Amino acid sequence: SKSNGRREAKDEEQASNKQSVSRFGQEETEFDPTYKKRKRKKIFIIAALSLLLAVVIGIVYYQMTHVTVPDFKASNLSDARTWGNEEGVTLKVEQVYDFALDTNQIIDQDVAADKKIKKGATLTVTASLGPDPEEHLTLPDFAEMETAAAKQWIEDNKAENISLIEQFDDTVKADAFIKQEANNKELDLTAYRRKDRLSVYYSKGKEVFEKNIEVTDFTGKTKAEAAEWAKKNELTYKEEAVFSDNVAVDLVVSQEPVKGSKLAKKDTFLVKVSKGEAMTVPDFSQYTIEEAQGLESKIPAQVSTIYATNVSYGSFISQSVEAGKEYGEGDNLPTVQVVYSLGQPYLKDIRLQATEGDLPKLFFDEYKSKGAYIYYDIYYVDSAEPKGTVVEMSRYGEFIPLETWITIGISRGNLQGAATTVPEETPADAAVEETDTVDSGE
Repeated sequence: SKSNGRREAKDEEQASNKQSVSRFGQEETEFDPTYKKRKRKKIFIIAALSLLLAVVIGIVYYQMTHVTVPDFKASNLSDARTWGNEEGVTLKVEQVYDFALDTNQIIDQDVAADKKIKKGATLTVTASLGPDPEEHLTLPDFAEMETAAAKQWIEDNKAENISLIEQFDDTVKADAFIKQEANNKELDLTAYRRKDRLSVYYSKGKEVFEKNIEVTDFTGKTKAEAAEWAKKNELTYKEEAVFSDNVAVDLVVSQEPVKGSKLAKKDTFLVKVSKGEAMTVPDFSQYTIEEAQGLESKIPAQVSTIYATNVSYGSFISQSVEAGKEYGEGDNLPTVQVVYSLGQPYLKDIRLQATEGDLPKLFFDEYKSKGAYIYYDIYYVDSAEPKGTVVEMSRYGEFIPLETWITIGISRGNLQGAATTVPEETPADAAVEETDTVDSGE
């Protein structure tokens, strides 16, 4: 440019003046008064630039070796660890119990937020261990609380070891308390600590399922097939044994509900299973004694007779197993006790036909074993009949009540000339020396 050209011309002129030679041939030197000033200025500029450069380098170095610390309070400890790994800062963690902050949330830090820390240095943070597990809690009466209230109490008290379990229950209404169980069976719940494990059960009410299971026809199939199908479809299987004349044992006779019906899970599926042809107890009231004794039946019967004043001879009285009751082949068959009437008891004349020793057996076999209780008194009389012979009776040859008393005279055998016929009546003045009362069962 023109300015640069003039500056160069001036410099050349000054140099020419400095090196000019006199006419006598001697060289002369001329000094520039501004030279030193310009040199000092140049040095100052260089120094200033060097200082500025050093400051810039220092700042850049500081920025490269230091990082700004974020505000970690209430942040998760994992965030601080990630930052430390990325920025080259060592993280030291101190942990304390704190109810307000969850586990691993940061409570405090030793370098304030937005301050610088040198890379490679250590940042100390205090992190929460959560609420103190040794703290004692006063448990509420969960039996008086519904599900939502129990959940809220657990959350408010940070009772993390109390598990609230909701389950279906057919007998307890929804949201109602069912039970509570401590893992430690010996735990005193009045001294409950936050670390103790406790399970509290609440009802979700009765579970309702969609009726989407179509019923299969199992008639004539084995009961095992029906049971397996019910199990597979989560149905409640019930089985009822019934008699059948045309369906073999253990095969399905009928079912409820029938084929094509719809069931839901846990519904009841009932099958009636054959236990073969029934053996039926006869109605013995329709038979006579002789017919009953000759009746052919798979169920055993024992026919007996007793005296009865209000039932005529030969009539049916009772049977121990009701008529029409059915039994299967595998059942224990009872022996049916069948009783017919002998009518009103008749007291036979046993004078001169029995001895004193015959009386116990005779009265038991003829009367007591058949329901008639005949009691007798024995007395002894002078008689020519062999000693011990029955020679007198207060009653004989007549119908008597089911319970009655009689007297019997026994011969002493102390007279001569035995009677050849049965006396018609007992003499009123017969000598009686000794009387015994005897039960007909003796």
